Amino acid sequence: MTALLSACVAAPPRAPASMRVPVVAQAQPAEVTGLASAASVASVVPAIPAAPPRDLWRRIRDGLALPGCDADPRIVPTARSLVADPQNFEQMLAAVRPLMALVQDTVEAAGIPSDFTLLPLIESSYRPDAVGPGGYAGLWQFDRGTALAAGMPILAGYDGRRDPWIASLRATRMLARYDHDLHDWRLVVWAFNRGEWGIRRLYDQRGQPPLTPALPDWPVGATARGYLLDLMAYACVFRDPARFDVTLPPAVPPAALWLARFDAPIAPALAARLADVPLSQLRAVNAGYFDGRMPVDAPLHLLLPRAAHQRFLRRYAMLTPSQWRTLRPFRLRTTVTLDKLLATDSDADRTALARGNDVRSDIPLRPGQILWLPAGTRRHQLQSVAVDHVAPAWHVVQAGENLWSLARRYGVSVQDLRTWNHLHGSMLRIGQRLYLRTPG
Repeated sequence: MTALLSACVAAPPRAPASMRVPVVAQAQPAEVTGLASAASVASVVPAIPAAPPRDLWRRIRDGLALPGCDADPRIVPTARSLVADPQNFEQMLAAVRPLMALVQDTVEAAGIPSDFTLLPLIESSYRPDAVGPGGYAGLWQFDRGTALAAGMPILAGYDGRRDPWIASLRATRMLARYDHDLHDWRLVVWAFNRGEWGIRRLYDQRGQPPLTPALPDWPVGATARGYLLDLMAYACVFRDPARFDVTLPPAVPPAALWLARFDAPIAPALAARLADVPLSQLRAVNAGYFDGRMPVDAPLHLLLPRAAHQRFLRRYAMLTPSQWRTLRPFRLRTTVTLDKLLATDSDADRTALARGNDVRSDIPLRPGQILWLPAGTRRHQLQSVAVDHVAPAWHVVQAGENLWSLARRYGVSVQDLRTWNHLHGSMLRIGQRLYLRTPG
């Protein structure tokens, strides 16, 4: 992990020039936790470096480098249009805060301004599973060719563009390289949006633009100019949220994510069970994996809530990586104990399987319950379940939830939620039961 973070720093800090301000890379050692078990697990599970003990929003504000709110008369009106509904904007920030903290970590490690932490707001509204026109995908909306050139693997069953950790590492490394050549953060934004070589040609022809106007008078087209203006406007909102009737959600302590790396594939649904976190929550930040599986040639890592990492490690260490790889989900047909199910399996570790499934091995289990058991387990009491069907079929509405936040959490569209639940508006009531896939 330390090597990955070091690789993000494309060039040593230079003296500020024109629109540049010095941004110091936050060099932080990676926390490494070894996995130990009776079978001598070789895996090492490093964590994303712990964020500095500061409010996330203050970290973002302190690292902003683009011109301020009053540098151009169009910035404030654009900001008002972007946060026209302050409550929805605040709810969105609360939902994406863990991912914003992750991106801010990679931005600081790359030594670039935190304006670039706000780029995914423009590109995808911070949705790792976002797919745009033309096949652009992920938080940063990379096309296939650019992603491959930047080092994001795209495989059968895995897309690095949709993996927030891989995509953010590669994106921030790319942005740092652009700055090394262009020396102006405004041009770096245009290079990311419009293409590196076109902006470099203009730079070679025109040289470095002056500080004013804030939006350089270059022939880049209306789309690129609007893109830079939107980023300046979002930076303006974070500089002075009260000016736009926005109250940033609490960010202390940070909702940190933890990167677990594996020696062998593990089903994300099983990892969610071991960490005791909702599968929908795990899928929301691990959208790079498809079909509920982890291909053997993929990066073999998962983002999990840092608060769950000790629980996950204790359970994962009870079997070897190769043993976890063989487990599959089954649904119970009859009332039976785990001891009875495994009575003829001399190789099965009942204690580990009981803890991994969060059950007692000697207590009768009810029909319909899903257990993760060795793939070869075939008995009349069990029904095989597709890994991608382990997600819950319905959700009970809690206080503060809305259709947008639930659609994001469960990876479905707002329109599908309306259709499946015969809703004609957006109002939900506490305790309401919502289908999360086609009823029946």
